[in-house]
Amino acid sequence: MRIVERASKRLRRGLAAGGLLLAVAGAPGLAYAKDACPLQTLYALTQASLLPADGDVPLVAEACKVWPYDASLALAAVAYPLPESGDDGRVLRLVIAVLGAQEANILAVHETDLAEDAAFALLKDGLKLDTARYDLAKGVRAFGVVVRSSAPGPSCPDGRFNDELTLYVREGDALRPVFNSYTDFWARVVGEPCSWDRSQRLVTEEAAFTIGVERSAHNGFADLRVTANVARIESAATSDAEQTVRRRDSRKGVFDNTSRGPVGIDEATVCQQMRELTRKVGMKNQTPGFCGGNGGMGGTMGCTPRSSS
Repeated sequence: MRIVERASKRLRRGLAAGGLLLAVAGAPGLAYAKDACPLQTLYALTQASLLPADGDVPLVAEACKVWPYDASLALAAVAYPLPESGDDGRVLRLVIAVLGAQEANILAVHETDLAEDAAFALLKDGLKLDTARYDLAKGVRAFGVVVRSSAPGPSCPDGRFNDELTLYVREGDALRPVFNSYTDFWARVVGEPCSWDRSQRLVTEEAAFTIGVERSAHNGFADLRVTANVARIESAATSDAEQTVRRRDSRKGVFDNTSRGPVGIDEATVCQQMRELTRKVGMKNQTPGFCGGNGGMGGTMGCTPRSSS
């Protein structure tokens, strides 16, 4: 998935236009469904030129909710296809916004472009707002946007990753991404999942990540702890039985003053602990491919934090 960050200058023009205060007569606040965005929110984003005014351009995915941290604010994540989408796949514009919960006035925005390909495809239910208590500093709470891919991918993969979480903090009329990581992983360690060889031994590993906030802090923001719940599943072609060994590992990341994002939370969070697991069973050369090993995918998993452009 190729990601291109964009500035939100159009928001400033939209705010200056002064046409975004959409009071709902007789209603104490907007009635948000679990995921769908209310018409007032979509209208406000359209008036600010953050969504296309052409009704022929469909929304690909959307998620909206009132922020439990501050009930006067609402969060929105909306994706739509750009005109330059080609035969290789759609290019999507993802708009993240904080709005007034009653008036639907836009307060802060961040825009990101997502390129669909064989490994990434966004469907209607592919966006989720994460409103856990990410209190990074006094009076500063981040919220998360989770992007889930529905691409089928290869039939016999060496590994996969999904559920990309990005945490945002508000800075004036802009939203700044301060942390980014996939939170769902699967990898082949030993054997071939699609092999018909009855003598083979198959070992796979699954990891689910959770993000927690530490009491300690560096450079103005609380440290983050990434916890990986890993399941190692072993089976043999000659038996229906499976053996599962579970492990929990965690790593703390701190914020620096250069990238303005957390450092120390990267591919090592999952890859190093997977390397340790494979070494314990004597499979030193079976590092999962997404960790740069011999699994076939190569490269990193995109777990590195992003800094704002």
